[in-house]
Amino acid sequence: MRIRTEKLCKTYKSRTEQGKSFYACRDVEITLAEGETVGLFGDSGSGKSTLGQMLSGLLKPTSGKIFFEEQEIRYPFRGEARKNIQILFQHPEISFNPSLPLIASLKEPYKLYRLPYSTDILIENIEKFGLHEEHLYRKPAELSGGELQRAALSRLLVMKPKVIILDEPTSMLDVITQAQMIQMLREYQQENRASYIFITHNRCLCDGVCDRIYIVENGIVEPEGT
Repeated sequence: MRIRTEKLCKTYKSRTEQGKSFYACRDVEITLAEGETVGLFGDSGSGKSTLGQMLSGLLKPTSGKIFFEEQEIRYPFRGEARKNIQILFQHPEISFNPSLPLIASLKEPYKLYRLPYSTDILIENIEKFGLHEEHLYRKPAELSGGELQRAALSRLLVMKPKVIILDEPTSMLDVITQAQMIQMLREYQQENRASYIFITHNRCLCDGVCDRIYIVENGIVEPEGT
């Protein structure tokens, strides 16, 4: 099992009622197998993005446990868990330093994980995602949303993660770019037996890409059909 949770919770203090808290996620128990795509489907504010941030190590749970390949992992994620569990955001611009050219951000995983690097290697990698050398020297504001999302995906896949949290990754893209992103993700999954958690409020998209679906409502997560 790639990912498993036990009674995972996240609470926040109420801004309107002093001394009270509310659950963003409550007693969440989900599983994700090797090579599987699991959907988290719900409306905005239902708690699905909060859950995604906990599963990717960006947000510390209030209580409960997360297991990666049956080993409990704690916030902040370290070692293999940090490398093998990645997240792709709805707004790709937050993944890049706005003041630096794209190449500065795309080089980071090579340095962090001591991967073989040269400009030619980087260009060869981004060309798989429809980007070219000229894009490397532009700042994020000079690129379209689709170009930034493809750049974010190319940087993420350099690390060969086993689990990718996809937080509304195509909702800001046009239909053609959306289809291209889905195809890229499918190809990577088929080649590497990667597992995906697909967070979305788009029911048609969820049905089209997911093997199983969890319904998220008011912080409660239930397998579809229960």
